[in-house]
Amino acid sequence: MRRFMGPQRLWGSEDGPEEDWIKPHVLWLPQHDRQVLDYFGRLREVVARFPDVITPIADEDLHMTIQSVRQLNTDGARVDADQMARAAVLVQQELDGMKPFDLVIGPTRASGSAGIVEIWPEAGPAELNRRVRAGLEKAGMVLPPPEEHFWPHMSCGYGVQDTDTPELAARSDRFASEIGKSIRPGLRTTARVDTVWLVWERQRPDRNTYTFSREYALYLSA
Repeated sequence: MRRFMGPQRLWGSEDGPEEDWIKPHVLWLPQHDRQVLDYFGRLREVVARFPDVITPIADEDLHMTIQSVRQLNTDGARVDADQMARAAVLVQQELDGMKPFDLVIGPTRASGSAGIVEIWPEAGPAELNRRVRAGLEKAGMVLPPPEEHFWPHMSCGYGVQDTDTPELAARSDRFASEIGKSIRPGLRTTARVDTVWLVWERQRPDRNTYTFSREYALYLSA
């Protein structure tokens, strides 16, 4: 496994402005769903056995990214609170025609730099992503290019360091084996998506995680 927050993934720098570590995002947040939290709690027990390989994600930081947003808008200015408010209105208009949908969460696997929790089926999250993108772009926000096939997923942990010694490589292999089977038979759980959040998300390399402040709840209200 590789270090998740390596130089290529960092949003800011030590000598740059504090605001560089913060970006607008639209997230689905599961903190209200006890069943989902219990599922991730069982994953966390496995992740916690490998602190030299991967950092577990706390309940309060769990999320599924629907869309990230660049810090600078189409005018080249930094996104501010007023633009966030406009974006919330325009994204909500896009979501007014969408019905809530159900997800299957899991199983979990080790990727190159994280513990990945798969999400299925993809159709609901993909439509949600398209609608959210439309609203954000109408608000003058700049987005990364759209994915050819939107990949809905969550994470249960982020890689701590490059496992570039025989000992660390063996530990990484052991984690990959354990995370895929240790919570059997409950490899999956389910959830309903009826709300997403427009947030300020902060990258925290010091804690190897992301945190966020909720700004606007957005409802799938068809």
